[in-house]
Amino acid sequence: MRKTLTFILAVALSAGSFTSRAQDSQMANHLALGVTLGLDGIGIEAALPISPYVQAHAGYSIFPYTHKQDVNLGSVEVGGQVKNLDKTPLSATMWKGGSGKLLFDIFPGKTTPFHFTVGAYFGSGKFLHTQTDLSKVLNPADYATLAIAYNQLKISTDPKGFVDLDAKMKIGSVVPYVGVGFGRAIKPGSRVRVTFDMGVLITGGMKIQSYNYVNLEGKAEPVIVTSKALTDENGRQLDNGWVDKIAGIPVLPMLKLNVFVRLF
Repeated sequence: MRKTLTFILAVALSAGSFTSRAQDSQMANHLALGVTLGLDGIGIEAALPISPYVQAHAGYSIFPYTHKQDVNLGSVEVGGQVKNLDKTPLSATMWKGGSGKLLFDIFPGKTTPFHFTVGAYFGSGKFLHTQTDLSKVLNPADYATLAIAYNQLKISTDPKGFVDLDAKMKIGSVVPYVGVGFGRAIKPGSRVRVTFDMGVLITGGMKIQSYNYVNLEGKAEPVIVTSKALTDENGRQLDNGWVDKIAGIPVLPMLKLNVFVRLF
């Protein structure tokens, strides 16, 4: 009788273990939260398995550093007067407003760590944002009312006396992503997982643009900056064509290290 009970208990435990494994279909039955560090800044992500072959993760990143320094911009003509800009405060930051993402990791096998990734990043579409402070150079009455001539460019400050310059992705605010990576954000039986991703954002190139507010009642009109626009009166390109070269690159590289903790 004792042997019979022992045998039944062993079978029951084995069946329970088998049932537990069978029930782990990895179809939206786990959730992990993680922190990320990469070329898009610092962020958080949530990961969810769709099947043993696909895991989805979504999150948001910000770039926490803003570079500030005084730059020599030479001189500009404002309202018929030449203004000296030899020590002008300038700040620069990446991914203005932050970037959200929705990505799908696709695994060739049920347990393989290598994966392909497809998805999209979304946000303001501004990869690089710079702001030049002319509030100390101009009179407050000139803010957003007087055109600033710089060679062939005609721009203005905003209503606070700042000139903005952005490198904006041509494709818009929703940018496709493709890449490869190593590791699974969620692996049953593991509490902490580390993954690495590398790939490209398909931007279609960049638009380098400043803005004009004159006679627009506080609204901004984009002014596209090109190498041709930066040509002086002698026909010499001041940037040696680099603005057009950078604007023509259709992709933007992305690297990202992630640490996930499985909640259940």
